[in-house]
Amino acid sequence: MGTIKLSGIIERYNEAFGVTAQKVAPRLVQLAGMGGVNINIPGLDVYGDADETFANVKFTNSISGEEYKFGINTQLNKALPFFKFSSSVNSQGYLAPPPMVTFRRDKHVVRTEIERSGYDVIENFGLKPFEIRIQGIIVDYENHHYPQELLKKVNAMFEASGTYAVVGTIFNDLGIDEVFFKSGFEVSFVEGFIDTIKYRVNAISTSSANFLVQQQ
Repeated sequence: MGTIKLSGIIERYNEAFGVTAQKVAPRLVQLAGMGGVNINIPGLDVYGDADETFANVKFTNSISGEEYKFGINTQLNKALPFFKFSSSVNSQGYLAPPPMVTFRRDKHVVRTEIERSGYDVIENFGLKPFEIRIQGIIVDYENHHYPQELLKKVNAMFEASGTYAVVGTIFNDLGIDEVFFKSGFEVSFVEGFIDTIKYRVNAISTSSANFLVQQQ
């Protein structure tokens, strides 16, 4: 079975997402330290032990009930639990490392201009759904081949009908319990790494429709 060194993981993120690697690397270094590996990369601040599972996310399809988990398997923590995944054993159900997620939200606003005043009157507003960008990498860490089976699972997840119940710390903190994958699904090779694929997709927050039946 093959192995991936910390430097190799950082190289994969750097090739896939550029400067984003500088944000991901400190977390990887910290996890390596938790596994008893002494790593020192100049210019990267690494802090004390913390709960590294905060970035774990689980998506459950509203129609099929199929679950897709992205995250860290702490029970298998050696040096880098991000990459204790297996296409054959399904690695306790974890499909890929935790994704990098960006949230954006606007308001519905009705504005009325007041002539020669320099001000607008805000007549009404309401919150729009969160616009969510999800991106990450999938890696065949076992054989270092093209990660065909993992890619099929990711593709099946994004093309399936229905919404997804989502469980994850940052989603919960923002009050998001359901999402819909709406657009921008991208898949591409990471140059120089045949065992790595990067993906991106856009989603929006939503909620299950609830109907109130009233007697006439």
